[in-house]
Amino acid sequence: MPPEAAMPAGDPAPPRGTPGSFRLLTARLKRPAPPASEVLHPAEESPPAPQPAPRPDPGEAAAALLDIIWGAVDLPPQERSIAGDTMLLLLPRLAARDVAMLAERVAAMDQPPALLVSRLVRDAQPGIGALLLERSAQLDEADMIAACRDGDPERIRLLARRRVVPPALSDRIVAAGDLLGLLLLLRNHGAQLSFQSFLRLSQMAGEHPGLQAPLALRTDLPLAVALDLLWRLPAELRRVIIARFLSDSLTLTRILAIGQWAGETPVLVGGPHPASVIDDALEPLLAGRGDTTISRIAALSGLAEGTVARIFSDEEGEALVVLLKALGLSRSRFDDALDRIRAATGLVKENRPQEELKAVFDALSFTKARVLLIYWDWFTRRAGPYAEPAEPGLVEAAPLA
Repeated sequence: MPPEAAMPAGDPAPPRGTPGSFRLLTARLKRPAPPASEVLHPAEESPPAPQPAPRPDPGEAAAALLDIIWGAVDLPPQERSIAGDTMLLLLPRLAARDVAMLAERVAAMDQPPALLVSRLVRDAQPGIGALLLERSAQLDEADMIAACRDGDPERIRLLARRRVVPPALSDRIVAAGDLLGLLLLLRNHGAQLSFQSFLRLSQMAGEHPGLQAPLALRTDLPLAVALDLLWRLPAELRRVIIARFLSDSLTLTRILAIGQWAGETPVLVGGPHPASVIDDALEPLLAGRGDTTISRIAALSGLAEGTVARIFSDEEGEALVVLLKALGLSRSRFDDALDRIRAATGLVKENRPQEELKAVFDALSFTKARVLLIYWDWFTRRAGPYAEPAEPGLVEAAPLA
């Protein structure tokens, strides 16, 4: 047997110092070293490496963050911000049902994270943004304006129903032109409308009669808009406007006198005219020469010719009654003049009862009639409240009609 040969398995170890023991030692030295794990005693083996904890479901993580934001009354602002920013990281990973749950809870918060609200309002799912627009009282004005830029009728109507609608948002809703949205806006007592929005709605009321009553009955309707709206209203609503917005007082007389002194209210500065002068001015009208009458009345009253022409275009007849009252006709001479005008011209529609026009004449005073003419003339001249704003607002400029 060669000296390096291993001893057969199962043979007894040879005595020390013999050739056999030498061969056995040589064979053991030539064997490869066992792994360290085999050398250690079982009791001394290293513990297994810890496995990473499974990642939580994004919906559960979002719910946990909401609990922190909602439940911690004394949560410092910076920690609230961190929680909200962390929620933004989770938002793209949330399922649709989890986003809906998140939107519902955020809409009910008194102090929701502003950036999170902004992202949810712009969410690709239409129902998510609509939920915030309808329920959340803590929306930023810029987010609400951005939400209606695409002209989506459903979003516009939700915004028009909000408890508080700031003027800039109302401007956007008016500019969108959705009829149902406009009706909701006008019936909403919490909606704040700018003068330009009111004026635009007055113009639209001529095309959409459904807007007339809600607009005429707005408690915050400006006087200048009301007197412009008068042209587009039926007889019953005209009476409402005249009774509500026109009055007689010493203060009003002083105001008109100041305007006259400043040269800004040149209408009928000399007061009522004699009946003979009025008859002479109306004579060409009865003879079929309306243009001549327009120029004569304009020179007599101080009105722009465009204002007089507009008065003659009112088929309902109230504008003509206002003119005759302001010129100074008495009740008896008014009846005669109105009879002759109706018989010789087609200025007043045939089915308008004469008694209604006489009632309008009786309800007016010279001062009330003059105020109406002044505002109508300002409109024609684009003066006073009807002057174009120096800087255009959010409502698109439209020609005044």
